Amino acid sequence: MDAAGPRSADARPKGLAYPPKVQAVLEHLDAHPMRLSSIPMIYDSSVSSAHLPAAVQGLTPADVLPPPAQRRGTDPVAAEHFARVVAGLLYAACGGLDQAHNLVTPLCWGAPTPYAGPPIAGSPAAQDAAYVHAITHRAEGHCDGEFGSGFSNANYWYAATGNHAAVYPQVLQSMRRHAAGDPRLEALAANHGDAFSPSRFVAVCSEAARGGDAQLTAWCEKVMGDEMRALLEHAYKRLAAAA
Repeated sequence: MDAAGPRSADARPKGLAYPPKVQAVLEHLDAHPMRLSSIPMIYDSSVSSAHLPAAVQGLTPADVLPPPAQRRGTDPVAAEHFARVVAGLLYAACGGLDQAHNLVTPLCWGAPTPYAGPPIAGSPAAQDAAYVHAITHRAEGHCDGEFGSGFSNANYWYAATGNHAAVYPQVLQSMRRHAAGDPRLEALAANHGDAFSPSRFVAVCSEAARGGDAQLTAWCEKVMGDEMRALLEHAYKRLAAAA
C-alpha cells in the first residue's frame, strides 16, 4: 500500500500471484468493501456458509496455497498455519466471523475450545492469527461474545498481537491519507502520534458503529479495507515462503 491509494484486487505481493480463489474474494471485496457492523457469532464448530458471498463459501486453507508448481516444500507445517490465517482473514472480511474464528483460534489461544479444537503450540503464524482474531471480534462489534462485546475482545486480541511492524505503519498511513482535508478526521489520525494505536481505532469504530455519522463510518471502513489488504499481503508472503 502506498500513498497513492489503497490496493485494488489486482495488487499482489511483488513476484507472487494470489491463487484464483483468493483473487476471486478480493474481486468481490472490490465491489463490496468491508463494512463497519456488529455481526453476532455463534461459537460453534459447525457453521453454515450459505449466507456468505459465493466467492468465499466453502473456502479452505488448501484453497489459498500457491499452485503446486510454485511450492518448494520449505516448511509445510508453517505453510498450513499461514494458510489458515489467510483463509481466516478472507472469511472475516466477508462476514464469516465464526469460520475465521475457528481457523485462527488454535494458532493463538493456548487452551482447547469446543468450536476450534485443541491449541497448536508454538505456531510461527501466532502473531498474524492474533491479528485476524482482533479483526474478527471488531466485526462482532457491539454484539456480546465470549468475553464482553466484540469491540472489547478486539482490544484484547490487538494487545495479544503486539506491535505488528509489517502492517501497523501502513494502517497509520491509510488513516492519514483518508483523513486528508477533513480537520476532524485529521485530528483523529493525529491522536495516534507516530504509531498506530489499535485501541484508539477500535474506540472510533465503536463510536461510528452506533450509527448517525456517515463520514466517520466511511473513514473507518476505508482504513479497515486497507488494513485487511496489508495483512493479507504480509501473511501470503509468509505462506508462499514456507510452502
